[in-house]
Amino acid sequence: MTKRKGAVSEETKEAILTAAAEEFYECGYEKASLRHICSRAGVTTGAVYCFFDNKEDLLSNVMTPIFNVVRSISIDYYKVLNDDYTAFDEFQKFFSANRKLYNILYYNMNTPVIEGYIKAITEEFTHQIMDMAHKALPASKEFDDYISRCLAHIMVYSIIKIISEESDDRIVTQRLITTVRVYKNGILSLIK
Repeated sequence: MTKRKGAVSEETKEAILTAAAEEFYECGYEKASLRHICSRAGVTTGAVYCFFDNKEDLLSNVMTPIFNVVRSISIDYYKVLNDDYTAFDEFQKFFSANRKLYNILYYNMNTPVIEGYIKAITEEFTHQIMDMAHKALPASKEFDDYISRCLAHIMVYSIIKIISEESDDRIVTQRLITTVRVYKNGILSLIK
């Protein structure tokens, strides 16, 4: 039985992404080589360019799953406001299976791709903090966009630091929940 062309392409793409993750993990983004990635994946550079525009696009595709999981936590912030932390269960499973991705994130935060993802997540948290503030105290002029952005920035970098420096998955999850609780309760105390 022959494989369909689409299935082979998907397998090739996954092999390239896996090889790229290994290369970024071991060498960092700046020192990572497309030639080494191709060698690891057992493909030609033409195969890489069939799927990805350049090394930056490859990094973006490697990191997308991590940001989708972090974003899922931010999307479930209404649950978090009601002390429902089930969103962290998915995070813990993903974290356990993809620890190297978090190290890539932490050690390559100055790359434009990762800076862009961090900025997007910070914006989401900023809007959520503003939403929470306006619901709790609609006329609050002290709690403006600037304060929300600062708090969101600190929260995002706290999350990144926790997931990058702790090796025990359960401790990571508990520390993330504690961090989110501290921010939530601190913000609510300011606007009450």
